[in-house]
Amino acid sequence: MKLISILVLVLGLLLTGCGEKPKSNAHWGTPEYVATEFFHALYNDKDLDKAKSLSTKEFAALLDAYVTPRQVARTLLNMSYDNVTIEVNRSGQNLRQQYDNDADITLVFSGEHAGKQVDNLRTVSLVKKGGNWRVTAVKADPFSHTATY
Repeated sequence: MKLISILVLVLGLLLTGCGEKPKSNAHWGTPEYVATEFFHALYNDKDLDKAKSLSTKEFAALLDAYVTPRQVARTLLNMSYDNVTIEVNRSGQNLRQQYDNDADITLVFSGEHAGKQVDNLRTVSLVKKGGNWRVTAVKADPFSHTATY
């Protein structure tokens, strides 16, 4: 009887973990995956250290200067969300531009801020260092009139 109870508990825990929605629509280890994980760290997990761990040393130092994920999002990236979905832009023919150890990935952000729907595009530049992709820059939205970084 005790064995059956333990088995039911373990099975319940396994099924609960399976219901979690994946954070990224990209394959693990790809530049697309690292780019989406970087933004999930900032916007959804609110974890600046995780975002910095996915960045080059130079970009991590820039992020560090803003102190909090909210300040990075609001000031450096010029995007604020109360909740957001982040996906790789799969609408164009060129999903990414990759040259050996450099890649540019375009991400689509869709969410809410202050009760209003907010949609954005950002292109993330990554470099491959030591076998791992790292964020080196976030480019301004080419369609935005307010982006200045």
